[in-house]
Amino acid sequence: MRVLLSDSENNNLNPLDLIEDVVVSNDWPHNRPDNDTLYVEVAGEWCDYQLTLAWSNDNKLLQYTWTYNIKVPIKKYSSLYALLNKINLNISSGHFELWVEDGYLMYRNSLLSFDFSSITPEIIESILSSSLSDCDKYYPTFQFLLWGDKTPNQAIEASLLETQGEA
Repeated sequence: MRVLLSDSENNNLNPLDLIEDVVVSNDWPHNRPDNDTLYVEVAGEWCDYQLTLAWSNDNKLLQYTWTYNIKVPIKKYSSLYALLNKINLNISSGHFELWVEDGYLMYRNSLLSFDFSSITPEIIESILSSSLSDCDKYYPTFQFLLWGDKTPNQAIEASLLETQGEA
């Protein structure tokens, strides 16, 4: 197997620098505690999300996690797992999961690349917008399950029901 090495300039490129520029241009509150981590607060349609971006230069991997401002009661874990399985089958990338230790619901995804030099602010905005859209899309589903006492199937049906016309 032959290993190709990219230019040293591209090898040291940190995509968080570009992402931070996008975050600043959107006036999102953020904190960058180190070179490889960026925390951002993003207002969604239904709630505010804590977006965590982590960069691994060694693996050329950008991971991003959107954490809901929802603490899941332990008694709901079982039905939530069933719901997460149904949702994850229907999304094209990333996945929803439960952070069991603290009971937080999150959406996670990653971007693997050996050359981030071709990534533009528009691509970053598209990735973030798409992720935020998925988070917002399923927020009502989680609400129906966790506090509306719906089953996973009922929660999905109720939240994805499309209305027509205006009242």
